[in-house]
Amino acid sequence: MPLYPALTGTTANGAAFSLARLRREDLPQIIEPFQNLELTTYLRGYGFTASEAEQAEWLESALKNSPNQTMFGIYDASETLIGSAALRDIDDRSGTAELGVAIYQPRDWGAGYGSAATRLICQYGAFHLGLYNIMLKVFAFNERAIRTYQKVGFREIGRRTGAVRLGRERFDEVYMELLTDELDTSELRAQLQQMQ
Repeated sequence: MPLYPALTGTTANGAAFSLARLRREDLPQIIEPFQNLELTTYLRGYGFTASEAEQAEWLESALKNSPNQTMFGIYDASETLIGSAALRDIDDRSGTAELGVAIYQPRDWGAGYGSAATRLICQYGAFHLGLYNIMLKVFAFNERAIRTYQKVGFREIGRRTGAVRLGRERFDEVYMELLTDELDTSELRAQLQQMQ
């Protein structure tokens, strides 16, 4: 199935990417990364690796439309799936949601895709979904992700002390939020011809 980008963007390094609906044929690009214990630990998997059947089930659920979740694949310029970005627990009445972003391959970490995709999906949430407050949870040891979120405008609003145990160490779970009235949506608005 061809890729139909919903939104396009460029990283700070000039790499083009798009946010688009996931496709069934993306399954191979999803299976392999979720065997990486570092990735699954960052994503709250605590050393969990997912089977092909579990990943296929996850993909099928992600393909379904849901009023309380918006899920995009993150695709590089060659239309290869490199990650996913989601707004979950969308509350239309309150204008709130929770953000989740994952860049699947270590080779793509630090390349700017996470920051750019986070910024673009938050603009989407503010402009199209009317969200006012987007929050996220991240482990304190995931400093790269925390820096990414801060670049986009998220700020720490609290911590759950020692909520994460890995081996014999405990780490805080960090809560962050972005108020969308502080968010510049010009990147998204530029993609909408009728807004120009």
